[in-house]
Amino acid sequence: MTKIIIHSLLTAAVLTSAVATADENDYYKLSTVNFPKELKLEVSGMAALPGDRMAIAIRKGEIWIAEKLSTEKPEYKKFASGLHEPLGLAYHNGDLYTVQRTELTRLRDTDEDGQADEYLTHAKGWGVTGNYHEYAYGPAIDATGNLWVALNSSIGKGYKSNNKWRGWSLRVKPDGSWTPMTGGFRSPSGIGTNLNGDVFVTDQQGNWFPTCPLMHLKKGTFHGHADSLPFTKLPEATFKVDGELPTNLTVSQAAKRIPAYQLPAVWFPYRKMGMSTTDILADSTQGKFGPFAGQLFCGEFTMSFVSRVFLEKVEGEYQGACFRFRDGLDCAALRLQWGTDGSMYIGQSNRGWNSLGTRSYGLQRLQWTGKLPFEIKEMSAQKNGFRLTFTQPVDAASVTNPKNFTMTSYTYPYHSNYGGEPVDIKTHLVKVLEKNVNLREVHLVIDEMRPGYVYELQSSGVRNSKGQTLLHSAAYYTLNRVPK
Repeated sequence: MTKIIIHSLLTAAVLTSAVATADENDYYKLSTVNFPKELKLEVSGMAALPGDRMAIAIRKGEIWIAEKLSTEKPEYKKFASGLHEPLGLAYHNGDLYTVQRTELTRLRDTDEDGQADEYLTHAKGWGVTGNYHEYAYGPAIDATGNLWVALNSSIGKGYKSNNKWRGWSLRVKPDGSWTPMTGGFRSPSGIGTNLNGDVFVTDQQGNWFPTCPLMHLKKGTFHGHADSLPFTKLPEATFKVDGELPTNLTVSQAAKRIPAYQLPAVWFPYRKMGMSTTDILADSTQGKFGPFAGQLFCGEFTMSFVSRVFLEKVEGEYQGACFRFRDGLDCAALRLQWGTDGSMYIGQSNRGWNSLGTRSYGLQRLQWTGKLPFEIKEMSAQKNGFRLTFTQPVDAASVTNPKNFTMTSYTYPYHSNYGGEPVDIKTHLVKVLEKNVNLREVHLVIDEMRPGYVYELQSSGVRNSKGQTLLHSAAYYTLNRVPK
């Protein structure tokens, strides 16, 4: 029965994606990048290099350099091999860095022959027991040049003397010394930064995570997963959690009871916004990729798409909204990276888990066609509702009609069970402040702003000045703090 249900859900998602892709392709063209048939391009990391080149890590422990990437016949050359499951890649100060299971490795090509001749241990010392769930992800480079690593928990295997810091983030200084910074991950598949150099991680729905989150890594923060808590007893720990975790609470209630627990900046509602969120990529293209400069894009594994995230700071903390962006990939979107022309490269592999699509691995390129999509560009919190900013001038009659907006809010259970459905669902009365309506903005006033809740907006009745509907009419705002 379970397999039938899963198959039905994925089939429905395929049909939805097929319809969406026909419109999305008008604005963002998706193409498959060629590579040799003998190269099993199970992409696990990508780093943009000077020129039309990309360094690509693959699951089997190799790194390849792809040249002439934007042409029909890219050229591939092996740069490094013999690595142990590299799950990330970064180009930093002229060298490549990747995280293997047991270390952060610096790779150097000292004789400039196109192949690495130095494999240097830059940082090591976290716990590894051989448990297959003990993945290590990264690095991400913060604003001051530190390298961040995110460690998978041992998934229910408990504390062992040699699995220290599982489920934690580590900040590695330029000299290779490192410090644990935050704890509470399950499986932090994506790690990246915004344009300010602040570090974020995505995690996977499962125990203690009712759905996939996007979390800001700030020293001393507990993200929610209990498997990391034994390490808070170590002297290097940056936070403590006294006693047992409370039970029978929502995440909103738990955040009030557990001082170190920080709610995610964004929750990705299950199925509506994917089932397994992966990589994080900030739009640094300065408009080459369209109207979303500065925002984040995230990969989705199971449902094979790319989502978009708008973030803002309220009372000094990040929160914001997520949107669907581009469906219909060949398979799971595991890694994202920019090309020199502002196109997005999507590294793919469905290794270990099923995903939508016709292939098992590969590389695709997403290019903005230059045609401006009609989208909700930003959804920002106000003290009495939300302000929507659109990418195109709107039809005043459609955005001042409150019947064209539906708003519901809900939160999630905080528990050790696998996943969790939305709870405490409420439909809100929506009013529109007509005096605030201009060609691209509207202020929606609602009857209650509940911190710790996701606000789901449906706005299919909104039109632009040409009478066209929104390309994606749903938005999901995670409200952790209400502006004063």
